[in-house]
Amino acid sequence: MEHVKDNVYVELISPGCNVGIIPTEKGTLIVDTPLVSRQAKGINDELLAAGYKPARFIAITHHHGDHILGTNLFGEDMLVIGNRITYENMGKHGPSWVEAWAKTWTWDNPDDVEEMLAAQILRPEVIFKDELILYLGGVEIWLFPLPGHLAESTGAFVPESGVLITGDALFSDHHPYTGQGNFQVWLESFKKMRDLRAERIIPGHGRVCGNEAIDKQQRYMERMVEVRSKWKPTDGEAAIPASAIDELLGFYPLHGRPEAMMRERITESIRIAGDPQF
Repeated sequence: MEHVKDNVYVELISPGCNVGIIPTEKGTLIVDTPLVSRQAKGINDELLAAGYKPARFIAITHHHGDHILGTNLFGEDMLVIGNRITYENMGKHGPSWVEAWAKTWTWDNPDDVEEMLAAQILRPEVIFKDELILYLGGVEIWLFPLPGHLAESTGAFVPESGVLITGDALFSDHHPYTGQGNFQVWLESFKKMRDLRAERIIPGHGRVCGNEAIDKQQRYMERMVEVRSKWKPTDGEAAIPASAIDELLGFYPLHGRPEAMMRERITESIRIAGDPQF
């Protein structure tokens, strides 16, 4: 558990997503979830060792599996919070979806895969439409829209500490996944992030960062928009300049992913830059 600032922490989980951790006198709020029970136990053990109360609340930033598959890992008394679109999308995640999603991940321990296949996803019980302000044990936490990655994407902000938790609205030193995105809306969300003047940012994936990560991802996505404006999909993928793919590939490390796979993802992202998915 990495200390970010004041009473805000993060668990940088891989495979999986970053988990924001905000201890309060009423219990700890986590933003997004780990994937398997040993990760959840590790978070609660570290909270207790630091003198904090265990996890009691979960805020979900969006419905992708790496952010929600662990909603049942902290016990039955957890209160799950999410916006209405997230609530509706999570209702579509039956056992067959969980199985298909879990098999897309590579784990060293086969027991982790078996646990994920048996996951029981808890849908939000507190549902909001646009924005929600929580006051938990004297800690104020804002939940608000950051659309782009998905229409439902939600951020969390702790104004007293100046820490922003973005979910997959922001990736730090990782190629962002844009396959269901809307570039124009996403770029507008970057402005909303900057306007908060956050001192530290917990992205959905990658290291804790500042506004420099927003600037870099914006340049990356704007370059995709530029390439897309000069390319017609009817001309075929071979018409995309190889130099542009090389340039975009070099923005972020591959983190062990095959280069060919990332080239395919970048090509897909260039197409979506001119073809919004919502």
